[in-house]
Amino acid sequence: MTRPVYRFDEIEWHLPADAGADLEAVHAAAALGVARKYYAQGEAGFFVQVVRFPADFETPPHSHDHSEVFVVLEGSCIFDGQPMETHDSTVVEGETKYGFTAGPDGVTLLVVRNGAARVTL
Repeated sequence: MTRPVYRFDEIEWHLPADAGADLEAVHAAAALGVARKYYAQGEAGFFVQVVRFPADFETPPHSHDHSEVFVVLEGSCIFDGQPMETHDSTVVEGETKYGFTAGPDGVTLLVVRNGAARVTL
């Protein structure tokens, strides 16, 4: 069996939109530099992406219908009031509101979900 290998440099950056997102807000965020690269999208039940946020970008409190694991790959952020730096991680249960603000150098996150998440503001 051949397993796919997702190569970062071969994956295009996409608009930062999940199902249910406000498209006007998505385009405004993209204009500031928010974008994502998709890795697995359902293989073995995983949905994986890398998401980048510019310096001081603030996400509004929101939730998704699936649980998520976040890992800071680069930069830093304040995640629900807690500082997170490179290689720090947190888990958010589905249907639980959270928000974060990117640090002064921005933040790049690895996000792993156990389903194709829908966003609720």
